[in-house]
Amino acid sequence: MPPPKNSPYRLVVEGPDDLHTVIHVLARHGYDWDDSSIMRPYVDSLGGITKLLDSLSVILKSSFERVGIVIDANASLTNRWAQLRAQSANAGVELPASPHPEGTIVAGMRPGTRIGVWLMPDNSSPGTLESFLSRLVPADDPCWAYADEAAGEARRRGARCPEKDHLKSRLHTWLAWQEEPGLPFGTALRARVLQHGSDDALRFVSWFRRLFVNS
Repeated sequence: MPPPKNSPYRLVVEGPDDLHTVIHVLARHGYDWDDSSIMRPYVDSLGGITKLLDSLSVILKSSFERVGIVIDANASLTNRWAQLRAQSANAGVELPASPHPEGTIVAGMRPGTRIGVWLMPDNSSPGTLESFLSRLVPADDPCWAYADEAAGEARRRGARCPEKDHLKSRLHTWLAWQEEPGLPFGTALRARVLQHGSDDALRFVSWFRRLFVNS
């Protein structure tokens, strides 16, 4: 049975791709989302980065015992962190001046509560969920470099995907060439098309466990 919505633990993400990536990366590392004998976070997809930021103060003021936030750094890690700090301050929660490279965890408003933040891809670089996932492509895959060329050539021939989303196009192009073409990110993780042992993934799992599993 998956975690119930009334769980006192909450993990908020931008959208469904983030939700399924988080669930399946952790499952590949042995986390059992169906184990009702342990307290598990309900994973809430909030419908985009704007809605996540707009909802953050309310979430942090809520009665949740532990809250995790997974959000893209996008083009500027500094700007994204400033947004998170401002929204957290509105809820009375102080985040440090910069994100911790291993994932940030701070005390919540009430004794024993915790709040954690993971900035995709690695808390230190600009980027997105796709940046995190691209590091899970098998290192020796001969088509990964070609997917880069193909996505660029498609844009030169009139494809409408903007250059800022090149990595997303590259990743979806590569996934389209697998034995089962075009798997969604979470399914690709579950099917082991994508790997799960990058340094970023290991740090993410460690952050999650410190936030939600460790007493």
